[in-house]
Formats: sequence, structure tokens, C-alpha cells
Amino acid sequence: MRLIGGLLLIVLLVLAAGIVTGFINLEQTQRGSLPKIAVEGGTLPKYEANVAKVEVGSRNETVEVPTVDVKKP
Repeated sequence: MRLIGGLLLIVLLVLAAGIVTGFINLEQTQRGSLPKIAVEGGTLPKYEANVAKVEVGSRNETVEVPTVDVKKP
């Protein structure tokens, strides 16, 4: 796999050097265009889901928080 990647890199470097130095000249001779397509509307599938009922509420609760003493050495 490493050999194939190395060879591909060398080929790309040689190709780039050829284009930069003028040995390879690429010119567009004909314009390209995207294909023409027609799209018709459709329908989405229907789903029915039975899920659990979730009730959300709030309450007040007293929580004891520990104290932390930090002493510098």
C-alpha cells in the first residue's frame, strides 16, 4: 500500500512539474455542461409511533455541601 502511494505521489509531482515548466499544455477545446434531468414530486412515508408518556416536574431539595480548606505550604 505504501509503494502504491509513493508511486502515485511521484507521478503527481512529475505531472505538476511538467505543467509548471510548460512541457505539458492543457487547453479546454469544448465547454462542458451538466445533464438535464426532470424531477417529479413524491410523497413521504407515513409512520405511527406509540411512545412512553414522560412527565417533567420540579421540586426543592436541600443538599449538604462539604467545605474544603486549602492550606498553602
